[in-house]
Amino acid sequence: MLAVQNLSVRFGDVLALENFSFEVGAGQVVGIVGSNGAGKTTTLSAISGLIANRAGSVSFDGEAIERLSTHEIVERGLIHVPEGRRLFPFMTVQENLELGAYPRPARPKRQQQLDFVFSLLPKLKERRGQQAVTLSGGEQQMCAIGRGLMSCPRLLVLDEPTLGLAPMLVEEVFELVRSIRDTGVPVLIVEQQVVHVLGNADFAYVLESGACVMQGAGKTLLEDDGLRRAYLGV
Repeated sequence: MLAVQNLSVRFGDVLALENFSFEVGAGQVVGIVGSNGAGKTTTLSAISGLIANRAGSVSFDGEAIERLSTHEIVERGLIHVPEGRRLFPFMTVQENLELGAYPRPARPKRQQQLDFVFSLLPKLKERRGQQAVTLSGGEQQMCAIGRGLMSCPRLLVLDEPTLGLAPMLVEEVFELVRSIRDTGVPVLIVEQQVVHVLGNADFAYVLESGACVMQGAGKTLLEDDGLRRAYLGV
């Protein structure tokens, strides 16, 4: 579904990402893990068209998209939920969700997608009339992911969805990721929660200083001694 070849990004004299190749197949959860500054968010910004100074090829469903604008990429169904939630705090939960149905392909399906989101996230249905600012951190993150689902994604891209959340809420986020995958929507997730990502990912990539240093099935990587020493301290 998504095929990225030799993706490189440069900021001035700094090479932030170098020749990173990866794929996301239909029905998969694919993870990209690494420490701060490894190039994870840069990768997502590059494939979403948010960064212009990039090299390499990005193919989505067999179509080259690296020269498309961000809104054209969104309309093809590659939906990026950025780090930091970015809700409209004084709009209601439902208003925030409905904004996700702005892309043209999603507009006729707004009510259908709203029902879908509420079926996955019944707490949001309970709070549909509340302002987003009144939600807990975990509920705000769920609302941000729900807004992404309103766009009728054919691939959902999540950037650090558990940032700042308590451990119990981290598990809830990954339960949601599994549920989304089970509905047929593949997920590409960038995270520092190495154990959770590798435990849930069909395939994963490890970035260090802008380069891919390891790749493989998530649970296989989780058993790798080198990775465990580097990221888990064991």
